Amino acid sequence: MKKTTIAALRKLGLKDKKRQKDRQESGRVENPDSVAAGTSLSHSNPQISQGQMQRSPGPLFFTDSQNNDFTRANITNVAGNWQTINFHGTPVPDVKKITADMIESATPAVPLVFKGREELVDQGVNILCQQGPRFLAILGAGGMGKTSLALHIMNANSVKDKFTGRCYFIPCELFEDAESLIQGLLHVMKLNMQENKSKHEVLFDHLQAAHENVLIVFDNFETPWNHDDSAGVRNLLEKIAQYIKVSLIVTMRGPDGPGDIPWKRLGDQSGIPTLLAVPAKEAFKAFAGNNLRSSDDSETQIDSLLDQLEYVPLAIRLSAQHARRVKLKALISMWKKGKTSILTEGRVPGRLTSVSFSIDLSIQLFKIEGRTLKLLSAISFLPDGIPFWIEYLPQMFQGEELTFNMSTLLDSSLIYENYQGIKMLAPVREHIDLNHTISQDDIDQLERFYIWFLEDLSDNNMQAQPVLQLHINNIEKVFKSQISSDQSKTSCISAINILCKFTRFNSVSIDLIDLILKKNKIIKEDEVDLKLMRAKKLRWIGRFQDADAQVMSVKECLNEEENISQSEADILGRCFNILESIYYHQDQYEKAINMNLQAQKYFKQSENQWARADSMSWLGTIYLRQNRYKEASEMFSEAQQIFHQIGNELGVAECLKKLGDIYLMQSKYDEAIGMLSDAQKQFETFGDQLRAAECLWSLGGLYMMQEKYDEATEMTLEAQRQFEEIGDKKGVADCLRSLGYIYMNQSQYDEAVKNFSNAQRQYQSIGRIVDVAWCFECLGRTYRFQGQYEKAKEAFTEALQLFEGFPGEKYYIGYTLLNFGYLFSDIKDFAGARRKYEEARDIFDSHGQLEKEVDYCSEALAELDEAEATGSISE
Repeated sequence: MKKTTIAALRKLGLKDKKRQKDRQESGRVENPDSVAAGTSLSHSNPQISQGQMQRSPGPLFFTDSQNNDFTRANITNVAGNWQTINFHGTPVPDVKKITADMIESATPAVPLVFKGREELVDQGVNILCQQGPRFLAILGAGGMGKTSLALHIMNANSVKDKFTGRCYFIPCELFEDAESLIQGLLHVMKLNMQENKSKHEVLFDHLQAAHENVLIVFDNFETPWNHDDSAGVRNLLEKIAQYIKVSLIVTMRGPDGPGDIPWKRLGDQSGIPTLLAVPAKEAFKAFAGNNLRSSDDSETQIDSLLDQLEYVPLAIRLSAQHARRVKLKALISMWKKGKTSILTEGRVPGRLTSVSFSIDLSIQLFKIEGRTLKLLSAISFLPDGIPFWIEYLPQMFQGEELTFNMSTLLDSSLIYENYQGIKMLAPVREHIDLNHTISQDDIDQLERFYIWFLEDLSDNNMQAQPVLQLHINNIEKVFKSQISSDQSKTSCISAINILCKFTRFNSVSIDLIDLILKKNKIIKEDEVDLKLMRAKKLRWIGRFQDADAQVMSVKECLNEEENISQSEADILGRCFNILESIYYHQDQYEKAINMNLQAQKYFKQSENQWARADSMSWLGTIYLRQNRYKEASEMFSEAQQIFHQIGNELGVAECLKKLGDIYLMQSKYDEAIGMLSDAQKQFETFGDQLRAAECLWSLGGLYMMQEKYDEATEMTLEAQRQFEEIGDKKGVADCLRSLGYIYMNQSQYDEAVKNFSNAQRQYQSIGRIVDVAWCFECLGRTYRFQGQYEKAKEAFTEALQLFEGFPGEKYYIGYTLLNFGYLFSDIKDFAGARRKYEEARDIFDSHGQLEKEVDYCSEALAELDEAEATGSISE
């Protein structure tokens, strides 16, 4: 509808008002039947069928809306002077002619499916049932279930007892101003007009004379509150609130209750929260009914869908309607493709039947347009919203009225504050992002902001990571958009270089690198750096074959002859260094050592002292893993000297930590504590959370060996927490296994089994097969201590079968055989025990540096000889 037409209709509406006012002042009442008729909502809300609802042949609520697409639709009749809508979004006649039946039709029944709101209902009931008038505000975004909550509070027994027959529900979407609201109140209270009295006088006289408590519910109060007569509506509401017998419930979009009334709010600072995961799932299943098409992974699929919908009640109900007819997998696909367009039911969209309609209704009611709408579009583009928005908003966007624009958006509840940040619920974000697309200028501005943000991060990674975590999804989306549109390649590479310092965000780094390599419009040097960076990240997340292939794609383009340049030698050194890491993390130590020596050779040619020292340290780590303590100590000491010469204190600290681990393995506890504690403090100073966590883990193992279990548990749990923060799955698994040892040593076998099993699954997920095998060995020992010999036998057998693929793991294989022998001794199978002891002794002896373990086997065999001679056994 054109603006000129709307203006003309408004003028006609004003003339109609004046004529009606003149008639009232002369004592004439127009349509007395409709004035006298009314209803009250007390004990029940009968369901009104579609056929009973009065409809108007007038224009639809949304103009230019087709196929439930409201992108170009304009709301022209939000309680307008000439026409309004009912709660289904259907146009109804002029509010002056609204009847009691129409109000009843617009009043929904108490919902039968109502999950996860019991605590809020109890809070609301307690507020209303206190002595004196009470004012309850149920606030929040559209689709959060405010009306349902109000109806359940009204329907509570204690509320019905207090307000017997005097509960009045006003569906405010039917009313535009104070005058129409009064008319609605007269309807529901069944008050007749009296000669020489205005509608105001009739209403206020009735409230003044009330001897019993009265409850009035103004549902969807944002409609009259945001209309042209907001002052009149405010005055009316505040006058009603002054009557001592009157209590009020108001439901509306926005963070604050209307007027200067001491409202008690339900929920948090942003209003009614979304549902929790469990009640959301219960609600989805209840709405879907018996026709829900289940499958083996249906529970996981429901969880995934609800998580994507962010547990918004209206979105849950509308999506569940589809689950009655289509499989969950198809429903998830529908959501990914259609987003909020699938969250609708019925032919005529309304605030209770369409998420898109509800969102567009907020945009129109709160007059969100111009720069405010642009800001809303920009926020919808950002998955993380705007953390610490007061600080960052002026740096992200330009404009003198940003604070005012943000205030308008907060009032609409399309956005909400969350821990000093601005957030947007997923259905709202998807709808705005689709229908009000962000401009390229705003994306460019966001890119400039995030380049500055990344460069301004603290050099201390432990301090920087929590800050970065709040923005990581925004950063990913902004730079993916820029790379895809061939914008600012150089700044994107700079961003990737910074992100790659944080292992927690490896998946983001890999995705950005993949996208920029796919574009293939970067210089050769950047391409090589990105490919090797990608290989490191792939190795870190356990994609060993992909990492190997990526390294080889770089290595094969280089000449490995003696006369290569320093830059080429450095690239080759980096290639072999990554290959060494790939083999090491697959427990292929001989191959890893060969790659390491190659890397050292090329780093020496390139005169890259840091890289050479780092390779030496890695070689020491491989020797340490093989329990070759002498060679390991030599490597760490030599690497430590080079790091010290070039002034790399972080490298010195890392070598110090590794030397501490060697002392720990050799039971030199005092030396180990000193070195590990010093190294841990230095790593924290440098902000190297990974290395600091490794020190804490080693200290936990040290305290366990000293039987200081409380300290051991504390250190190990703190290490686990830090590993989880940086996304190091191996570190988490190491801590779980250590906790298993701690519980096993204290005879808390059930807890030990739980932690060993969790560690085994974690190792399995990242391809650490040797560690998986060792977890089975630990489970075998634990079951043996519990007397569960069959389970123990199965666990030891599984461990040995896995170790068959890693014959170099002599330490682990030997101990598995030795403990298996103890099991056979326990069950009096002396022949079986002897075989295992002898096999273990031979394995330990072939290692060359496990003399102590060889002695253990000899002692066990000697005990076995004695036991066979006497017919008894003691370990």
